[in-house]
Amino acid sequence: MIEIRRCRRDDLQKVIDLNEEIYATLDDKSLLRHNEPEMIASCLDYPNVTMGAWDRDLLVAIGMLYVPQCLEEDHAHDLDLPGKYNPANQKLYLVREGYRGQGLQRRLIREVERVAMARGYDLLCTTCAPNNSYSIQNFLNEGYVYAKTEEKYGGLVRNLYYKIL
Repeated sequence: MIEIRRCRRDDLQKVIDLNEEIYATLDDKSLLRHNEPEMIASCLDYPNVTMGAWDRDLLVAIGMLYVPQCLEEDHAHDLDLPGKYNPANQKLYLVREGYRGQGLQRRLIREVERVAMARGYDLLCTTCAPNNSYSIQNFLNEGYVYAKTEEKYGGLVRNLYYKIL
């Protein structure tokens, strides 16, 4: 039975290890930005939230709610939407090999959305590599809308998606 719960600061090493394991096994490194431990640590601290999927004590998947700290990080700034929103980003979804295909990313997306709404955010943005068909399909199935393709994160090409909550 997989349990979804918030990752705590003392889970930092498990989150870093999952990130490193998945990045190391990718044939196409452009699918995932190599995330530094400092960035991962910041996503465990308020106002950010990292949700984890746990198989007993094994962290098998994560998804992050990230509140942008500057204009460069604010994906909503790249959108041309009418009206005013209180935006946040979805960031870094990882699912350990052997646990893929069980709907964990979609469960985490919905859980991050729930947390975002409870905190008053009404627009979520996310980016996906254009060739990451699994993540793209998961976000589209959860009601996200494609906005555009652009360079992000130091030259990586990403599709930008958003959802009004």
